[in-house]
Amino acid sequence: MKNINILSINILGKPELLISDHQQAHSAFRKQAISGDSIELGMYGFEGDIVVDTKHHGGNDKAICCYNSDHFKKWKSELNINLDAAAFGENLTLSGENANEENIYIGDRYQLGEAIVEVSEPRGPCYMIGIRHNYKQFPIHLQETGLTGYYLRTIKTGLVNKNDRLIPISSHPEKISVMDVNFVRYHDFENKEWLERLSGLEALTSEWRERFQRMLNKL
Repeated sequence: MKNINILSINILGKPELLISDHQQAHSAFRKQAISGDSIELGMYGFEGDIVVDTKHHGGNDKAICCYNSDHFKKWKSELNINLDAAAFGENLTLSGENANEENIYIGDRYQLGEAIVEVSEPRGPCYMIGIRHNYKQFPIHLQETGLTGYYLRTIKTGLVNKNDRLIPISSHPEKISVMDVNFVRYHDFENKEWLERLSGLEALTSEWRERFQRMLNKL
């Protein structure tokens, strides 16, 4: 585990109507970098940030959404889509290989300013990404590559400075990465051994554990 650089902390205080050629929806997806030097992190997210779709988003397990800006070049090259901070509706726009999905492990804990956070689950790319960038298939590309981003749950609240980094505190003994979880969900969904591991991984959110248990029951 190594320190992870944060390019920006992003929030949105009120919902907006996102419009694309194929769909439209009210959302808090188009977040913006905070204007001040610091912001309070609570149990359910950063102060002032809102959640519109509370059925699928929000709560302690999804307190912080993260995405690595290093992936932006790939999407520009392959899809000709220009991206910048908060392009995926993330609260933390990160940088560097330490923030890649294969290097982020479920249950790992980090110091974030005064707060403590824990990796809880991969980000499940939804249709809102397609609306935001006017490309309906974008979420499918994220699923296929595993470059989905991920969520952090808040363990301890506190003030976060925009110049802070994610500093490792503890590593989960199972060493199951976000990329591992994504691969099983989207590509290796009949792997009994992995489905058993993931359905029993307590650091993974109950939503994902239950999903893998259902997949296991179908085998």
